[in-house]
Amino acid sequence: MQLEEAYAIARSSRWLAQHERHIQDLILSRMRLVSLPRNRTLFDVEDPARDIYCVISGCAVITVPHPVQGMTHAHVMYAGRWFGEPAALGRRPRIMSVFARRPTEFLALSQQAIADLLQADPSLNWVFFNLMAWNVEEYLLHAVDLMIVDPKIRLCSRLLTFGGRLLTYLPAGPVSIPLTQEELAAAANMSRSTVFHLLGDLVEQGICELGYRDVRIIDMARLAAIVEAASST
Repeated sequence: MQLEEAYAIARSSRWLAQHERHIQDLILSRMRLVSLPRNRTLFDVEDPARDIYCVISGCAVITVPHPVQGMTHAHVMYAGRWFGEPAALGRRPRIMSVFARRPTEFLALSQQAIADLLQADPSLNWVFFNLMAWNVEEYLLHAVDLMIVDPKIRLCSRLLTFGGRLLTYLPAGPVSIPLTQEELAAAANMSRSTVFHLLGDLVEQGICELGYRDVRIIDMARLAAIVEAASST
């Protein structure tokens, strides 16, 4: 991918699009393009935080330590998703790992570049902390998912969150979630057999399709309706 194409995708992302063009230009001018083949790790737990990233193409997966299950898949990130800012801005080691589930490209903004930008224009402080505020919404959705008692509703809500759902946004088209049933079960804190049977029901209803190492959501609106109906009762 050409750098200008990558810039265009980053400019249209939920966070960067809200800022004025000159701010976008300042940030993008210091970013570099990084490509990872499938299953290659971008960074791991305890690695020093050096960059903030924006996914440009492909699909990346966040994994986090679990006291019983080991490293558990915690989030799936598609084009336009920014991440890495809490550790990078706080200059502390990573508390999660990220790897490319498919061949994936990122734009990366180094810690030194961030320091240079802030020194040149201290008003950019609020721009970067605003990025953390945008991402808090996703972190809260993951926490809420795991508080749901009903297995079917919890799985449906996890699928929506992995598929890119936000509080006021639902992806319009089919979404492929590149997790196996075993990985999805661990991420939902459920047994694999329960997930297998629940996914079978969703397939029969025409809401999902099962592929090789992925779950494809065909009808996001109907999936969301199941969760909404449960929350209103």
